[in-house]
Amino acid sequence: MSTAETMDQQAMMEKWAKFATPGPAHERFKKLVGKWNANVKFWFTPDAPPSESQGISTFKLIFGGRYMVQEFEGTAMGQPFTGMGISGFDNFRREYFDTWLDSMGTSIMVSWGTETNGTVEFKGTVDDFMTDRRDVPARSVASWIDDNTHKVEMFCVAPNGQEFQNMEIIFTRA
Repeated sequence: MSTAETMDQQAMMEKWAKFATPGPAHERFKKLVGKWNANVKFWFTPDAPPSESQGISTFKLIFGGRYMVQEFEGTAMGQPFTGMGISGFDNFRREYFDTWLDSMGTSIMVSWGTETNGTVEFKGTVDDFMTDRRDVPARSVASWIDDNTHKVEMFCVAPNGQEFQNMEIIFTRA
């Protein structure tokens, strides 16, 4: 018999409520709500100079503050670029999660992260269709600079196995 079968209905509801209720970790998302200017640097290879572009990100909370949606509009490689992410904190796993979809691919990036001193480090995988590699380890770091500035850095593993920084976005409140 499973644990759920041996629990009474009241105990099950209390447990469900505990894991469904936004908590202190969800509060950090409130700081991001609004429109942000984005200065983007992207490195295609470790030894290449970065490609730079600008964009606008809008962050909003959904489902009673349980999740944050980011919508991005800008350019990449001289072309229009749009993207969307959904982030949250999973009370059961006790970890942050982040998802990302955009107009330059057909895959989704999913990563999980933990917070240390106000900085969240996410780890996940990406598919690198340029080198035909699936599930390439990727890492991103989201950090606060001040109330009107935050930064996201992304690191990927090159075909030679070495990690390199392939993206940096500096967000400033619009």
